[in-house]
Amino acid sequence: MRKNPLLLVYTAYAGLVFLFFMFLYSPLMLLPLLVKKEGNRLSFWGFHLWAHCFRAFTGIWYEVKGLEHLSSRESYIIIPNHTSFLDICLLPLITKGAFKTLSKKEVGKIPIFGPFARLVTVMVDRSNAKSRLQSVIKMKKALQGGTSLVIFPEGTVNKTRQLLNPFYDGAFRIALETGASLVPVAIAGAGRLMPPKGLLMRPGTIRVQILAPVPVSSLGVANLPELKAGVYSSMEAQLQEMYAGLQPQPLQVQA
Repeated sequence: MRKNPLLLVYTAYAGLVFLFFMFLYSPLMLLPLLVKKEGNRLSFWGFHLWAHCFRAFTGIWYEVKGLEHLSSRESYIIIPNHTSFLDICLLPLITKGAFKTLSKKEVGKIPIFGPFARLVTVMVDRSNAKSRLQSVIKMKKALQGGTSLVIFPEGTVNKTRQLLNPFYDGAFRIALETGASLVPVAIAGAGRLMPPKGLLMRPGTIRVQILAPVPVSSLGVANLPELKAGVYSSMEAQLQEMYAGLQPQPLQVQA
């Protein structure tokens, strides 16, 4: 299929905007972390400014609802669904304080972006048991230091026609072991603007609904299956509602 030349130009422009503001605000994002590694609000505002500039200069708007569910004084385990690379630019807009994401080791190999990601995320090699254990220890330490975690429970970008892929246990197990509340986040429309199987972007609106935190302090590890199933059901129902006014196949849009 021939690529739309206007989308090629727009994608190149959006990529430059992404990188330009990342480098512009990188001192604010990174330097405060040398003083205070966890719970650093000054660093968070650097990420927040970057996200706002990206959406303002590209026309990719994130319509975020439900921030009133969050407190800037608490750390959470935030679990969004994942359908597009554009979800990454959304992350500073769905938190009210410092956060870290869990990312695959392959992200660290991406040119330009990879070295930056290694500094601000918890990286894991899922094929290595020692790496998985070390990442869990780092995430627990971040929570204790006042930093929220953002973990995509599907593990990777959803490239299917299903609203959600099955969830991994990781985020739910960490929540149960630390007592941190889970915050489900439903994202609809990102796959339309940048399909999970492609690289081209287009402007438009991505709808985001932050659901009420799910407390886990009264639960134990034995409750993990039912906790995971309940959160899955609530996110799936929210996505169905959000996609109700859109065309039926939200993920497989070709440029």
